[in-house]
Amino acid sequence: MPKNSEINTASAVNWQVGEAVLTTLSDGYVQLELGTFLKNLPLEDGIAIQRKALRSADFLLEINTYLVRSDKHGPILIDCGLGSGVMPTAGQVARALSLVGLEPKDIEIVLLTHLHGDHVGGLVDIDGNAVFENAKVVFHRGEAWYWLEQDIDLVADRQGAEGARRALLPYGERITLLEGGEVAPGIEMIPLPGHTPGHVGYRVGSGTEAILIWGDVVGLPHIQAQRPEAGFLTDYDSAMAVETRKAILGRAADEGLTVAGMHIEYPGVANVIRDGNGFKLVPAQWIAHQ
Repeated sequence: MPKNSEINTASAVNWQVGEAVLTTLSDGYVQLELGTFLKNLPLEDGIAIQRKALRSADFLLEINTYLVRSDKHGPILIDCGLGSGVMPTAGQVARALSLVGLEPKDIEIVLLTHLHGDHVGGLVDIDGNAVFENAKVVFHRGEAWYWLEQDIDLVADRQGAEGARRALLPYGERITLLEGGEVAPGIEMIPLPGHTPGHVGYRVGSGTEAILIWGDVVGLPHIQAQRPEAGFLTDYDSAMAVETRKAILGRAADEGLTVAGMHIEYPGVANVIRDGNGFKLVPAQWIAHQ
């Protein structure tokens, strides 16, 4: 049995995106109750969508992170998972990196989509020390304002704020705050607000070969694609999250934009098609880079 009864759920899949290699790294998963996390949609509707997709009424919240490697920059990690010691089925990023011959110390930049715990917990070990000892950390200025800079008593999700502050504390002067634009050659920060104030995605590549890593545009992929008005428990601004979700799903469907997401079912890369009044996420069929 692995240490602390952890289950090894680490895996990695490589995709060619123009000149870069994008790797989906599985951090594992967490089993959640649908009735707790589904908002703004009758539970019976959510269950029906899950069953139509041949999924259980409850669901596995899969946690993906993404690695970008290119001759133009060192290894860049997008989000870093839940972190070790929280759930036995998650916290696998370091193991997943080892599958592609890397260690946390090799990461040059960590790009964060937002500061929820399943995206930033992996920044530190169980003792609060920096896992990515040589990395800069980049995220949107709006996230810093909400989670880090306000009086903690003003943050509705106090536990989330405490976790974000603990995760970022050892990075100090290595933190860079942006509001959009190019963050590294071939990678652009795209604001996608609603789920959190400074929630963003990262577009890797350009033109028809680009992939938009959209963070938590969906947390319940089958349900929120089919019914974009459905919310998620941890949404900061539910109405804005719905507006963002509808806009980006429509754009992806109409423009043929390939998407990737932290909670899209592994290997986490998909195409979006219109399906009645909603959408469907179709696993990407192009051949993975070897």
